[in-house]
Parts: sequence; structure tokens; C-alpha cells
Amino acid sequence: MGLTKKTILITGASGFIGSFLVEQAIKKQYCTIAGIRTASSKQFLQDPAIHFLELDFTSDISLDTALQECKLKYGQLDFVIHNAGVTKAVNNLLFEEVNFLNTQKLITALKRNELVPTKFIYISSLASFGPGIGTEPITAFHQKEPLTAYGRSKLQAEELLYQTPDFPFLIFNPTTVYGPREKDVLLLIKSIKKHIEVYIGTDRQLLSFLHVRDLCDAVFQGIESTAVNCNLLVSDCRIYTAKEFNTIVKRILHTKTISLILPVPVVRFAAILSELLGRLSGKVPVLNKERLKEFEAKNWGVDCKEIRNLGYLPQYSLEEGLKQTIYWYKAHGWIK
Repeated sequence: MGLTKKTILITGASGFIGSFLVEQAIKKQYCTIAGIRTASSKQFLQDPAIHFLELDFTSDISLDTALQECKLKYGQLDFVIHNAGVTKAVNNLLFEEVNFLNTQKLITALKRNELVPTKFIYISSLASFGPGIGTEPITAFHQKEPLTAYGRSKLQAEELLYQTPDFPFLIFNPTTVYGPREKDVLLLIKSIKKHIEVYIGTDRQLLSFLHVRDLCDAVFQGIESTAVNCNLLVSDCRIYTAKEFNTIVKRILHTKTISLILPVPVVRFAAILSELLGRLSGKVPVLNKERLKEFEAKNWGVDCKEIRNLGYLPQYSLEEGLKQTIYWYKAHGWIK
């Protein structure tokens, strides 16, 4: 890194992945700026080395003011990791507004304020690619056919980057990311702890997983590499069946379960009902019609050859990563 610290801005810094990216940036001795909203929690952003920057994407003037303040205090941005976004929304239009339009606003503002970084990192999702065909793993050259509004909004942002001249970028497409502080995989673990494992249509669905710290390692390897203007798929470089995942969790928890393979039409009806109840309460249910499309797909296995060619080697096997994660959940009272 040399004697002069490189400066990095990380948006969505208060979220699950964002907070770990901030930790990794500090560990690697970057001058680390955490981009947050006014209402963002700083629960996992307690390191005194963190510099905070409030970003308001609803106002170009506010965004410009924040970036100019950033430039005045810290100088040119060497890198930007754009991690801010939504994975759940009551209204599908919110995906486009936050995941695509806010990305567009940030890129435009960086250019307008002469803060184009050496490399702009966009944290996308495997959802922008859509599932694999047959049993073949998804590759970086897979034709992108997202199933959901979430996946389409991520793809829109990716296409925008490819269409923006003189703006060096890398797009990361992680598979299911888990680890301490993550809440979706937590629900699966809680279900198994209650002695129930549920499958939709089949227990042979192909899946890939990624510990959050391995994702952070991959991102910073990409930042510090010569790679530019491409997609990088990331997983732990293995493919599992849904049954294998549940078996690992059961082994860690030392528990037995009742296995239920539910017919897709039954789950679809439950998703419609769950969505209706969610609208009444103003909350986004875990099971809804959009998410069901991804749950139904039989192949989310990943081939992450390109990131491995950059030297990426995952440090966590699924079993080791889940052990660490479950230990954290227990230590912090998220599961008993």
C-alpha cells in the first residue's frame, strides 16, 4: 500500500455486507469512509478509524454537497464500493429506484464533482444472471435472464456501468452470502433448530454459498488487481444440494428433523397469502411471489473461475463458516 493511505468510500456501510467491507478496508489500512443514511444504525461501525459521510440520494444538491465535503477533507477517492441497495421491497418499483436509479445518480455525481475513482466496485448479485440451465453452473458468460424485479434492477445497474465511458469498474456477483449478523440464512437455521426442514418441489436444488469474509477478500483482491470492466462471480467454489446444506446445519446443531417436500402450487398459494398479509402490515414477508421464483429454480450453482484467476481462494468451507456463524448467533442471543 505504500506510505500514503489510499482512500475508499463504501456505500451501504451500515448493512450486513457493508459493515464487513468497512472492517476489511480498515484492516488493509485504507482511509475508510462509510457512506450511510441519516437514519442508519452504527451498531457495527464502532471503529474510531471510520470516517462517516451521510449520503442523500433523493437530492442531487445534497449528494453534491456531501461529495464536495468528502473531497475537501480526504482528497481524491481512489476507490468506491457501491454496496447500498435493497433486497426486499413492498413495491417492485422500489428495486428500480434504489438499485438502479440511485446507482445512476451516484455515478453521475462522481463525474460531475470530478471524483471518478481509480476503480468503482459495484456489489451486484447472482440474481442479475438468473439460474443455471440444467445442471451446468452459472458462469460469467451466462446469458443474463433474471427472474425477479430485484434481479432486473441489478442488471440495469450493471448495463449502465458497461455503457458509461471513462468510468473503470468491477461488478461482483456473489451467490448466497452468510455469516454473523446475516438474517435470511438465520431463518433456515431456526427452522432446522425447530426440527423442520422444508423444500420447495425438490431437495436436490443446486446451491452455492459464500461466507461474508470471503466475499470481502474477493472484493479487495479485485480492487488491488489489474482486472477492470467485467463481472466477477463469487462463491466458496463448491456446489451443494439443498439437502447437503441442511445436513451440515443439522450436524452442527446436533439435531434431527422432519423433512417436508412441499408441492410448488401449495407454496405458491402460501406466497400469495403471505404477500397479502405483508401489505396489510407494511412489512415484506420472506415468502412472496417474487422470492418464490428464485426458490423454485433448480440450479444456482456457480463457476467462479475469473475471480480464482485473480488469486482468490476461499478461507471458509461451508461447514466451518456455518459453525462460526451459528456460534455468533448463539453468543448474541439470535438463537438459543
